Amino acid sequence: MGECILVGRSIVVDLAAMQRFAWWLVLGGAGVLALGLGGGWWLVSQVIRPVNDISTAASRISAGNLAERISVTDTDNELGRLAGVLNSTFARLEAAFAQQKQFTADASHELRTPLAVIVSEAQTTLARERSAAEYRETVATCLDAAQQMRHLTESLLQLARFDAGQEPIERQPFDLVAETRACVDLVRPLAAKRGLQIQCDFASASALGDAERFRQVITNLLTNAIHYNRDAGQIRVSTRSEGGSALLIVADTGQGISAADQPHIFERFYRADKSRSRAEGRSGLGLAISKAIVDAHGGSIGVSSEPSVGTTFTVRLPTESNRS
Repeated sequence: MGECILVGRSIVVDLAAMQRFAWWLVLGGAGVLALGLGGGWWLVSQVIRPVNDISTAASRISAGNLAERISVTDTDNELGRLAGVLNSTFARLEAAFAQQKQFTADASHELRTPLAVIVSEAQTTLARERSAAEYRETVATCLDAAQQMRHLTESLLQLARFDAGQEPIERQPFDLVAETRACVDLVRPLAAKRGLQIQCDFASASALGDAERFRQVITNLLTNAIHYNRDAGQIRVSTRSEGGSALLIVADTGQGISAADQPHIFERFYRADKSRSRAEGRSGLGLAISKAIVDAHGGSIGVSSEPSVGTTFTVRLPTESNRS
């Protein structure tokens, strides 16, 4: 019978070590999980915070605080660029609302004067019996005020249609020289009343656009050159083609426009000479309408002026050759 040798060792120590190791694994895993959760929460909060800032700013803006802006700390990532675009949009909205508010206030102010004239004349006339001549004079005064109101409202409606892109503009070639000459002939009697000479230098120029609309621009510029000129002064009107554009230039020898006023003359209801313009019943919309028409044609209108020397308006229009 063979021999059997049994060898044994207590594993209590090993089991205890394995148990300790298991606890270390549990604690380590819990620590890694906690670190992952904490880090993930911090990372998500950093990512979500700009979104919350955008949402909060948008909420305040929708509540009426148009001056609110989104705080942008990092403009290199997508959210930073989005915040920059939204801030630009909010700035344009604020400017548009401010302009609309000013426009409404100015329009109300302009309409108040002729309305006050009509009411005052009517009340004075009805206060007692008057002669037929006095009644006729009152009606004539009210008619003048009503005509002024009609002209103002028509101008406002025209500008509103341009703002909405609803004013139809034809795109047909037209002879700029012929249109300018017709407008000069139209205003020449007004110039003659003040002893003004209109000098014309017409070189061939064909423009692309709405001839009827552009006649309004030419007439506005010529009328301004007459109203703001000195007595026995001069008006120089010229046309030419240059750099793929048709040019119209209207220059006068009038009172000129100060450097401070020049950036604002195309704004609605703006008057460089406020007392004289209002006294002559001018609304301050002529240049604004002219710019709207030129812009709708894809052209440009600019001004250069020197006080007590004169003013020059230069209009550029696209031609058939550069039609897109």
